[in-house]
Formats: sequence, C-alpha cells, structure tokens
Amino acid sequence: MKWSDHGIILLTRPLGENSRILTLFTSNYGRHAGLIKVPKARSRLNIEPGTLVEATWYARLPEHLGQWNLEIVSAIGSKLLSLPLPLTALSSACNLTDQCLPERHPYPKLYHLLKELIESFAHTPDWLVSYVNYELALLKHLGFGLDLSVCAATGQKEDLAYISPKTGRAVSREAGKPYKTQLLPLPHYWIDETAVRDIRTALMVTSHFLNQHLAGQQGLPTIRQRLVEMVTRTL
Repeated sequence: MKWSDHGIILLTRPLGENSRILTLFTSNYGRHAGLIKVPKARSRLNIEPGTLVEATWYARLPEHLGQWNLEIVSAIGSKLLSLPLPLTALSSACNLTDQCLPERHPYPKLYHLLKELIESFAHTPDWLVSYVNYELALLKHLGFGLDLSVCAATGQKEDLAYISPKTGRAVSREAGKPYKTQLLPLPHYWIDETAVRDIRTALMVTSHFLNQHLAGQQGLPTIRQRLVEMVTRTL
C-alpha cells in the first residue's frame, strides 16, 4: 500500500540508532505515524515538529507502521530559533494536535488551519490570536465547540460576560451575576474583535475545556503549560 499527501510533522521520537518514528498530520489521511531512516551522519532533512512536508507513506499492509519518504517544503522552526515565544507556541500546537486527534481520521479543514497558524508565526504580528483560535477549532472539530452566540439562560445576545464551565455556552452578565464565582470569564475579543485581546484569559478558558474533553488522564502537554507561563510573563 502506498499514498502521498501534504503533511505537518507533529512528533518525532528515536527508534534505535538510525531510525525515528514520525507522526504527521496529513491533509487527507489525518494523524499518521511511520518510520524514517536517519543516517549516522547528520541528515539534511529537518524533521522537527512544525515542518511542512510532501510525504509518501508505504507499507505491505494498511495496519502496519509503514515508512515515510519526505520532501521538506518549509522548516518554520528554524526561522524561530531566536523567538522563544512563537517557537514554544509552534511546539504546543503540534503536541496538542498529536495528543488529541484520533489516528488515521481525516480532518482536512483543521489541517489547513494548523498550516495557516504555522505560517503565521514568522509573518503575522497577531499570531497569538490565531493560536487561541486554533485551540478553539480543535475543540470544535472534535465535537466540543463553545457556543458564544447567545446567553444559555435568557437567549439574549447582549452583554455576554461568562462561559459555563460545564456546557461551554455563554452567559450574560445579569444572568450570571449570582454564579459568577463558578463561571469562566468570557474573553472580550471572542465576541467583539475590536475589543482588547485578552489572550491570557482566552488561554485559561481553552485550557479548561481541553483538559475536560481532550487531554485525558495525562493532562495537557508540558509545552502547552510552558506557553501559558510565558504569555503570562510577557503580556
């Protein structure tokens, strides 16, 4: 069996002296692992997380681990070596995607969102907003999207101020007042793009729902927690 696709390297781990297992997020085949041979001499391939590739996977049977042939398209990580915050965000996005997605299930829209996010790190000043939006998209595509359109209690669209930690639905300021200590704050820019972009609050909210629905017993990746700490210190 053999197929080719666009891909993003999510995770690489050693297997013996000259091989690595690479997990890719591919456009048409989803999260997919395979083996790649790495010679003892330094390889010219940049196989770090976040690298965009043209990948060919082949195996005798579909259920086998299989092997990769890769052609590097863009190694974004190498452009971020002097930029620790976006480099950490790049690793966080790849680790989250690897941990949360089921294997070999296609998510083409989510793939393109991750590709756009990775490309934004080196070129877009507002990449932190794109990062938070990617975490929201990850929740949505896996069936746990937030509903911030109307108040869950009253149906009104105005003065939304909170999010229910159980349902992920918005709650208005008036309806949530008696329970505000039990509710999550609603980041203003999620409902008004002209408002101050409260990234720290947004990351706190997505952390809650990622932990609740997708992280499992192992919790969120360490690199994701490090990102929150860096954002808290920086902003």
